[in-house]
Amino acid sequence: MIIVIKRVLFLVVLLSSMVYANERVLINVINNVSIPNVQKTIDDANILKNELNEKNFTNFLKSWKKVEALYLAGDLDEDYLDTPRYMDVFNSLKEDLNSQMKMVIESKDEPKTALFKNSFKTINALEYVLFNDKEISQREKELSVAILDSIISHLEDINEVYKNYLSAKPKDEKWENALILNSLIASSYRLKEWRIGNASGNSSKFKNDAKNERAEYFLSQNSFAAIDAILDAHNQIVKKNPYYDFAAFAMDKGAAIQLLVVIDKIKEMQDELKVLPKDDFTKANKLFNSAKDLHNAYYVSLIEQLSITGKILDADGD
Repeated sequence: MIIVIKRVLFLVVLLSSMVYANERVLINVINNVSIPNVQKTIDDANILKNELNEKNFTNFLKSWKKVEALYLAGDLDEDYLDTPRYMDVFNSLKEDLNSQMKMVIESKDEPKTALFKNSFKTINALEYVLFNDKEISQREKELSVAILDSIISHLEDINEVYKNYLSAKPKDEKWENALILNSLIASSYRLKEWRIGNASGNSSKFKNDAKNERAEYFLSQNSFAAIDAILDAHNQIVKKNPYYDFAAFAMDKGAAIQLLVVIDKIKEMQDELKVLPKDDFTKANKLFNSAKDLHNAYYVSLIEQLSITGKILDADGD
């Protein structure tokens, strides 16, 4: 049985190598994943602007999480290295954003004046404006539109970076492939430690101290939805597509087994999200352990098989 599996994998690798001999993974990822994901987020942001409700916020949030999870623009153009921080400050802000946004709402200043800090124009600030109480006031509507305008502007910049790279002089292909894998590694670490571990009491920072209020989107109860969207983004990269993608590259390098482990752990996490009480991290030990396994599948197994050097992970903030 094992011999048959190996022969099948060999044939798959051989065929993919012949069909996609001159294609580059990163170019195909930008064309088929990065740009469409950014455009979808822009579209969802505009829909939310026109109708501020819970469903539209969730759709926008899920689209943004996919962009954030696979953020490559900062490495393609260093001028945009910090752009995600202008849009999302989860786990990187030392101050109490909610109490500050309360004052912004109560202020009589024009929205653009009141939103004078970068952190006031993030999706986290937007969540407070929309979900701090049951009704959305006229003031909160005006602030929400201003915040979304700022986020859309950054998304359009990101889109431009991706489009510019498609026509730029190619960089080293090994560097490009390492960029993709290191993005997945960083994203899986943040899933494990920040988005699950901090709330479930499994992270080193909050060991044995579970607290749902630490979840990324506690106010809107969208934390599980955000995790699921991030895992969807990972699947866009590691599952086989009808073009020369990361999966084909990994198989070319003999990493088919390691890739299957990654795909299995993603499915394991998404299945667990479906059975857990919504956004209840106090029962998320299994989810955390699966996230830990996913991170190790990337950072230990896959990276070694692909002979890619891992980047030092940013353990303190997004």
